[in-house]
Amino acid sequence: MTTALSYIEAAMGKIGVLAAGEVVSAEDAAVGLERLNSLLDAMENEGMYGYSTTDTVFTLPASRTSRTIGPAMQIAMTRPVKILPGSFSRLNSIDYPLESISEPEYNAISLKSTVSAVAPSVCFYDGGTPTGVVYFWPPVAASVEVHLITPTAQTVASATTTNLVFPPGYQRYIENQLAVEMAPDFGVTPSMMLLGMAANQKRLIKRTNHRTAMLTLPCIDGENPYSDITTGYMT
Repeated sequence: MTTALSYIEAAMGKIGVLAAGEVVSAEDAAVGLERLNSLLDAMENEGMYGYSTTDTVFTLPASRTSRTIGPAMQIAMTRPVKILPGSFSRLNSIDYPLESISEPEYNAISLKSTVSAVAPSVCFYDGGTPTGVVYFWPPVAASVEVHLITPTAQTVASATTTNLVFPPGYQRYIENQLAVEMAPDFGVTPSMMLLGMAANQKRLIKRTNHRTAMLTLPCIDGENPYSDITTGYMT
């Protein structure tokens, strides 16, 4: 567990504007906190928080095709960046995969209001802010339990004393990248070594968070439709 101030001190030290034993001024700490929160926000959009997901469960009323999403909305949660694979809808104790599709794919559905006997199989998230809307298809004549899997939202550092908790490897990346972000504020040009360390650590984190999906194949005579694409063998 590391405080926001610890990240700021480390970043300033890496660009040579804070020596060991020196205390960060209130003005510099305020700048560092602003840059840190900006970095954390950018990391969320880059998918850097893929180590943790949130399963938000809600009820989609009968025959409804859309729900608002966000704080105090119909789907009450922190506005997500995106909807991840693994989401599903449950009807009569049967789970149906819920695929997140793009706006053109959703618009291409000709009969959006035709009621189905099975739970929704696709959804489209419009990404609106501060309130988004998630559209579901097909509509069902009964209420449906929906599980939306989204990246876990990260809290901002409200003060320099805020504790930030990350898995192994993140501290080094945040310190190096924050140093790059703060360098212009002090008229410093980041060294090639610093830029290289930040880029390398980002690659390592993304590699750790990456999950290879199972390849789905057409069923033939009852064969298992899944294949492990990392080995080439049927599972």
